[in-house]
Amino acid sequence: MSFLHITSFSIFDKKPSSGSPFSSGKRQSIWRYWISLILAQILLPPCFIFDQAHPFGQDSIVWADGASFTGTASLQEMGLPVLTIDQAVHLALERNPALARERAQIAREKALSIQAGELPDPKLILGEQYFPLSFNMGQSLLAMTTVGLRQSFSPWGKRALVQKGFVREQSASGWNIEDRKLRIVRDVRLAWIEIYRDTRTEILLRSIGLLWQEAFQSALTRYRQGTGSESDLLSAQFQKDTLLDTRETLRIREEKERHLLMRLMRTSHSFRISDDEPRLPAPLPESVLLNQINVHPALKSSAEKNAAQALRIQAAEKDKIPAFSVEGDYNYFMGPSLITATPNLFSVVLTMNLPVRPGERQDQKIQEEEAALTSFEANHEELKQKLAEDIRDTEASYRHLSHRAVFFDHRLLPEAHRNAEAALNAYSTGTVPMERVLETMKKVEETELQALDLRMDRMKEMAELDYLKGRLQGGSHEQ
Repeated sequence: MSFLHITSFSIFDKKPSSGSPFSSGKRQSIWRYWISLILAQILLPPCFIFDQAHPFGQDSIVWADGASFTGTASLQEMGLPVLTIDQAVHLALERNPALARERAQIAREKALSIQAGELPDPKLILGEQYFPLSFNMGQSLLAMTTVGLRQSFSPWGKRALVQKGFVREQSASGWNIEDRKLRIVRDVRLAWIEIYRDTRTEILLRSIGLLWQEAFQSALTRYRQGTGSESDLLSAQFQKDTLLDTRETLRIREEKERHLLMRLMRTSHSFRISDDEPRLPAPLPESVLLNQINVHPALKSSAEKNAAQALRIQAAEKDKIPAFSVEGDYNYFMGPSLITATPNLFSVVLTMNLPVRPGERQDQKIQEEEAALTSFEANHEELKQKLAEDIRDTEASYRHLSHRAVFFDHRLLPEAHRNAEAALNAYSTGTVPMERVLETMKKVEETELQALDLRMDRMKEMAELDYLKGRLQGGSHEQ
């Protein structure tokens, strides 16, 4: 049998001995303090020390103060650094590999645009023509040495169009980076809010645990006086133990969410989040968000891709104009003697490709590029409709949650607490049974948790609306 079970049943005695640690509330608190202190020394790993190296930098993290956080003593004893949401956003933006990949893509497209704007390298031509098999150049009047250059040219205007297309692709990648930043900020905020929800829930459950303790003490008093049943006492004790199990489940979930935030920040160092509630930017009205939807980075990137594809169509149409190359040669006829040698002969050659079957070649290429543009435009329109739908749904959810949060804070929560207090007072006088007390206590717990969930869900909708706004307001600052 565990220590908790032993102490739970030992206090059911109607006449406890004077030397019992549960004979007074003060001794009971001291006993619990020393037991928790011993367990902390045994169970905590040795890596949690107060003078450990600072994992996030001396200038960005505020260390925990022993008196600044109520209900988080175990975390304070670990000496973990306090991480604010601003610092989490900064680390995620600084270390995210997807941003580095997008920047590399921009550098690639910039190099391609420069390359596309240049002519191809000229070709050097060296040749010896009409020489005899004996390699005696003086035996043939036709033996000729040739030195020349050849330069190729694309159809008129195509090179400029291709270059503009790569510039548009580069611009699209730039907007992709901005959209990626917004997504990273949103994801960090959502992960942060979930961790904050769990920490606030744990503190709330501790506070509710005091109510269960009060109900338990009332049942214990009546049981010792002979006016209460042991069943009432056991029911109150069961509710206290159930609350402990709920808090343990909450800690497991919080650990998973903390690992998600660590992955977003690309760090392996432990931390604890600040107790300050995140203050996200106030969301804009739905009409404003819909009016400025076209400036969202995701849509701007899609529009740039459409423009780049339209330029590819124009470049494909240029293929109907013949490409050509120009070659200039200097020729030297050796001859049988110096008298017959003719050194100063020049030649110019113009070479052109002939699009003799445009229906099977150039027209097909144009149709291919036009089909790609149609697909891009459909994706753009679908993305725009999706963003508009998300704006309407998220803004409606935000308004609904805001109204419910006000109703819970001003109506349901006060009523639940008054009912619980009245039921507890009535039970102490024997007016109502313990079941009524437990029912009202459970209603307080459920109402408090629902009110907290409403506030956290409202904050998550604010984070989503800030992403849909399409720009970072004041960088990543949250306070």
